Amino acid sequence: MAATFSSFCLISRRFCTRQLLKTATISITGNRFATTSSWHANQKLQPHVQDQQSFNKNWRIVSAVCVERLPVITPPITELESRVQELYNRIEDEQSVISDYEIELNSRHKAALDRLKAIESDVGATDIKELARKEVEGELGELEEEAKLFQPANRITKADEDDDRKSLDRKLADSLFLLVKKARSQHAWQMPQGQHEGEESLRETAERELTEECGQQLNVKFLGNAPCGLYSYKFRSDYQSDQVGAKVFFYKAFHNEGQVILNTDELEDYAWVTGKEMEDYVTPEYYQFLTKFLYLPSIQKE
Repeated sequence: MAATFSSFCLISRRFCTRQLLKTATISITGNRFATTSSWHANQKLQPHVQDQQSFNKNWRIVSAVCVERLPVITPPITELESRVQELYNRIEDEQSVISDYEIELNSRHKAALDRLKAIESDVGATDIKELARKEVEGELGELEEEAKLFQPANRITKADEDDDRKSLDRKLADSLFLLVKKARSQHAWQMPQGQHEGEESLRETAERELTEECGQQLNVKFLGNAPCGLYSYKFRSDYQSDQVGAKVFFYKAFHNEGQVILNTDELEDYAWVTGKEMEDYVTPEYYQFLTKFLYLPSIQKE
């Protein structure tokens, strides 16, 4: 009886083991099938991506930098802004508490009274107040004369008078944009740009080209890793190239400090210009594209 029970247990254990192996095999096979099916489905949904060499064969990939010097001073206020400012000043004068200037004036008046009271004399109380008032008025007059000597800096600089467009010390109330001039007759003026190379990112291309063309002293702050604009154009039919045109990815950057040290091997000239002045340098098509991500005045049609 014991031998029969042992044989039954052994058979049951073998049966259970076989069932477990069969279940595991079905599960693994099912997962493989599901994984393979998902992979094929994803491949159908994915767009066809060419390799880097094939991608660069038709279009030249270029990175450009839009370097902007932000306004240094506020622009002159308009007539409407001036009237609103006067209104707010009047409301503030009527509703505000005592100012720091008035606190200082009262403090000096009290101090003058205390000093005069300390003087042993036969001067009456009314005369003491009169002397205190004159003393305070004398000090107030000195402060007003000192204030009259203050002269604010001129909004028009020497660079403005000389129209020096290589200087950053001009058009202080406006933004200035950096343009460079290539050694060619057409489309010579543009923003610093250069061709993408190797495995570098588009931003790394923009940073490298800006340093190569404008020197290491020019310190700018890039606004993110993604381009802010894409400008595409085709080459002329007489241009010898196996590429049909160029795709220019623009990056925006703010000027921090430093001057341009021009690479004369690649460029002829450079200029810091306002949005309105830029119309005299670049082509209308190029300018119209820049208005998509820069606050530039619209082109005046004749």
